[in-house]
Amino acid sequence: MREAVARQRFAHSTGSVRTSATATVCGMRWAVLIGVVLVSSACSQTVGGDPQPVPGSSPGTSAHPSSPETAFPDRIAWVRQGNPVDLGAFHSARLDGGPATDLRDDIAFTSPTGKISCITGTALKMDGFDCMVELKDPAPAPGEGFGNWFGGYVTYSGSRMTVGQFRGDPGLFIHGEGPTLPYDSTVTFGDYLCRLATTGLTCVDPTKGTGVQMSSEGVVPLGCLREVPAAEREPAVGRAYAC
Repeated sequence: MREAVARQRFAHSTGSVRTSATATVCGMRWAVLIGVVLVSSACSQTVGGDPQPVPGSSPGTSAHPSSPETAFPDRIAWVRQGNPVDLGAFHSARLDGGPATDLRDDIAFTSPTGKISCITGTALKMDGFDCMVELKDPAPAPGEGFGNWFGGYVTYSGSRMTVGQFRGDPGLFIHGEGPTLPYDSTVTFGDYLCRLATTGLTCVDPTKGTGVQMSSEGVVPLGCLREVPAAEREPAVGRAYAC
């Protein structure tokens, strides 16, 4: 993990830490120590109201394009045109330059800037993958929740995507982050394809007709994904999208 990026530490205790909507939001990196996870208040900042553009869209890009069915096939084609990557180099993760942990069937990768880091969770029977994105305007917390709020935590499983999440543990990032993925690379795993460009990461699931574009400017749902009303989404997430 890069020293220039702010690190969030979590409290490890028998109970969870309760956090409000105006509580901690900081850089999207987990600093995990074996057997102890600490809360760092030094990188916290107050967030109030919806940032502009709203989380889930980028400047000049609508979160709900008028003709997504027309544009999405072109996006899939573009993702496939990237340079294919051998996944053999991406089955490991490490913490702050420490020893690498073998992820076996899972993969992990990080952008050259360190602003986007993704990992799969097949070992835990999880479809899709989780990403940490260093957003200029992190998603605001939906209210109170247990754990610490991370406005740039993205989950994508083909049929559903969420942005922002309360977490009390590092989850899939317990072993750190994956190797650096070069720009213009296309990673293919299962039904998913991801292409990394200097403008961000675009991932698609052609079988589900969905995708997501991630960059520091925002997180954009693609294909048939539409925002789920607040009353129907998980209480621990900031925004949710489904078809």
